[in-house]
Amino acid sequence: MKILLYSWFGSYTDDDIEKNLIRMGYICKRIKNERLQSSDRYENAEFCMTFKEELNSSGCDCVLTTNFLPLIAKVCYENDIPYISWSYDSPPNIPDTRYMDFPTNHIFFFSRDDVEDFSAQGIDTVHYMPLAVDTGKWEAVKLSGSLSQKYRADISLVGNLYSSTLPGLMTMMSEEQCLFFKTLADIQLKNYDKYLLKEFITDGVAKEVCQSIAEKRPDSVQPTAKQLIYSVASYVTHLDRMLLLRVLSKKYETHLYTQKVSEEEKSLLGDVKIHGTVDYSSEMPLVFKGSSINLCPTFRGNVSGIPLRILDVMGCQAFVLTPYRPELDEHFEVGKEIVTYQCAEEALDKADYYLVHEDERLRIAHAGHERVKADFSYRDRLEKMISMAVS
Repeated sequence: MKILLYSWFGSYTDDDIEKNLIRMGYICKRIKNERLQSSDRYENAEFCMTFKEELNSSGCDCVLTTNFLPLIAKVCYENDIPYISWSYDSPPNIPDTRYMDFPTNHIFFFSRDDVEDFSAQGIDTVHYMPLAVDTGKWEAVKLSGSLSQKYRADISLVGNLYSSTLPGLMTMMSEEQCLFFKTLADIQLKNYDKYLLKEFITDGVAKEVCQSIAEKRPDSVQPTAKQLIYSVASYVTHLDRMLLLRVLSKKYETHLYTQKVSEEEKSLLGDVKIHGTVDYSSEMPLVFKGSSINLCPTFRGNVSGIPLRILDVMGCQAFVLTPYRPELDEHFEVGKEIVTYQCAEEALDKADYYLVHEDERLRIAHAGHERVKADFSYRDRLEKMISMAVS
């Protein structure tokens, strides 16, 4: 069987998908295209013509992408070719449902919440598929010699602090609307059990916000409810990570590997040791292996799914401390293979305990590694998706 792997802006998973498809005996042709802009994802006649030619010349049995690309879905449907997309983002960046209901589509999300969202809109081409990790790749990365000292840390976080459009939007809102969003963000920040944003940020709320924006700045973009939800989720995630790092760094050596940090953020982070970004394949696993505790604070817009970062940490046989998510209970023995918290104070309590109880921490890291090695392989995931799409 021949599979066309289309990399649009690439992803952390494309290399692993290609490598594992070849290992499994598939003929995999990979196309990399970074010229197609996000604004073109629904309409671009030149792209459609070029991609149709690729389909005809390749003789592929199906097309696979990470994340859903509407134009790929359109061309595959018109040429009766099965299309598999496997999202590694939650919530997925899909502005609307155009082209999602084509019968040639097989759209996989790693979060059950995303599947339920689209199913509720009448889309029956969406399915649940957790992400995967190539443990062999991470096992091959060795932490030794001077690297052990360079990457040694009590606690580390690899990831963005997140920025949000909410503060800017609030400058164009009424006082009542500002109070509403501030209160909602504060409540969501303290609540890990329930995702409140989708419940309270309705189309009606968005309409009122847009009216206020139109009155103050008529030329400004007017956000939809979906965009407002994402904006508040990003804002809460930023507050969440800042608070977590600040609390832990007061007691332990805490490192942050991230993109640019503002001077204001640096002052608020206090004793956190701030580094730039690390290379995903070569440096990131060294950080995980050198850190006693790896923080994986989940993006608040991801309501239920297990993100790739958690699987990568566990694939390195490293200890992960992450907020509770419902799907963790489905796939892991919480407390034995992975450790969770539901507030910054509990995260500090767990850090206190596991930094002292090293043997138990190492047992959990080993057990988590064995679990993802057995149950989260690319072979398993790819076989299931391909069998559903090409029967």
